[in-house]
Amino acid sequence: MGFGGEKFAVNQIDQTSERDHKSVRQISLPNQIFIWSVSFLVLAALIAIRWQPLESADITLLRLVNEGLANRWLDKVMLFFTRLGNFPITWLLLLSWLGIRTWVRSDNWRSAATKWLISVLTIAVALGCADGLSGRIAKPLVGRERPEKIVKEVRLVDGGGKAKGFPSSHAANAFAVARVLHELAPPKLLWWFLAAAIAFSRVYLGAHFPADVIGGSLLGLAVGSTVLWLIKLSHQKFSLIP
Repeated sequence: MGFGGEKFAVNQIDQTSERDHKSVRQISLPNQIFIWSVSFLVLAALIAIRWQPLESADITLLRLVNEGLANRWLDKVMLFFTRLGNFPITWLLLLSWLGIRTWVRSDNWRSAATKWLISVLTIAVALGCADGLSGRIAKPLVGRERPEKIVKEVRLVDGGGKAKGFPSSHAANAFAVARVLHELAPPKLLWWFLAAAIAFSRVYLGAHFPADVIGGSLLGLAVGSTVLWLIKLSHQKFSLIP
């Protein structure tokens, strides 16, 4: 799931990273924002009007994942991924890794500290915006219920959640952070794998329909791309982590 965009680190361009991104960087950040946003809005509209073909497919896919793949070992794995963002060690490791990357690629500690701080703020803004838009705006507007209120005998491993179902805030948050980290530091595939695993876990655990996590993923991508674009426009003087 490597969706790239124009790099906002305009003063230093890592040639190896540029080759890795050659195919995906052909789509500009504004175009990415448009694609993800429109896709999300179309899906949200279909969910809001309860389009029957989509609801039927959603229920079928939910049962295939939630019941068809069920086993105790996978329950534990999916619980780990769905709770990954709640572990302080997750964020400590991430911040430490970003610190190492900035230090290695900087001439002095002040430069490293500045780049690290901007990187952390970029992640925080993307995470906060994704969570706010999904939980406080999109969920109430769309008003879709969780699977437990629509599908009989859905298997709930970790509860169904109190808020509405669409979009998944877990997926929105994970993909917003992954989109930003894709530009900040390797290993890039790891960020996308973790985001996908978190989103998938929500369906497996019975907390969301597949369309909920797809919608959350699209919203997260739109938010992450928007934050990167704004940072690029506002901080042309800074060279952040490639």
